[in-house]
Amino acid sequence: MKKLLTIISLIVMSLGGYAQRGGAPNWISIAAKGGYGNSIFFCKQASDLEGYDKDVMAPSYCFGGRLGVVFIDKVGVSLEYLGSNYESKYDYNNNVLTLSGNMKMKAGDFLALFRYTGEYGFYCELGPKFTSVKEVTREFETQVGKASAPGIEEPVTNDFKGKFTSVVFGFGFMPYNGDRVQVSLGLRAAYCNKNILETQGNIFGLDGMATIQNVEIKPFSAQVMLEVNYHFARFGTATCGKQKIIFFK
Repeated sequence: MKKLLTIISLIVMSLGGYAQRGGAPNWISIAAKGGYGNSIFFCKQASDLEGYDKDVMAPSYCFGGRLGVVFIDKVGVSLEYLGSNYESKYDYNNNVLTLSGNMKMKAGDFLALFRYTGEYGFYCELGPKFTSVKEVTREFETQVGKASAPGIEEPVTNDFKGKFTSVVFGFGFMPYNGDRVQVSLGLRAAYCNKNILETQGNIFGLDGMATIQNVEIKPFSAQVMLEVNYHFARFGTATCGKQKIIFFK
């Protein structure tokens, strides 16, 4: 929360500074957006096990909205909130037992991004993503020879940290770039280089099959993002000389 307040304060101060110098932002917009792609929970300790294999195409998706300000020099800031779902699928086979597992995480993501928009609608963005974990479940099925055990689904939310921060980078273009409405299509990647596990338990459900010590999980996701953006106001100068928000009719 302290990080979030600090970022919001810096953005507000930067807007105030631009207004005082007469270089006020020229667009204020809101957007609805969604994304779909893949996610991976990187774990070196598990990857080092012989017989362990992770699926790099486990799905991830998100939906939410954005509030943005674009400055005269085409550099802007935006605040986003996304409801997100991440998965990480994996398999393990030690020639006796076979396990197929999937980790599912539901989270709320808050992003504070700097964005540059070029002449022809190209954009790139960079900034932090603050994730609040809502729920994590583990699903897995085991098989001994030709005999399969019933599938298991169990909550493991308490094994993960409640919050973690990732670095986000994205780029894209605008297939539709109107005066007030824009449609953007792009790619976005996020990576957390810190361990998001709270405990050191055998989080992959490999009990009795393999022992993993000092487990660390570092999440990565890459998504195709679709955004519909609407410019609803701008900063302007009132008759008294003060800056004010002017809403479009």
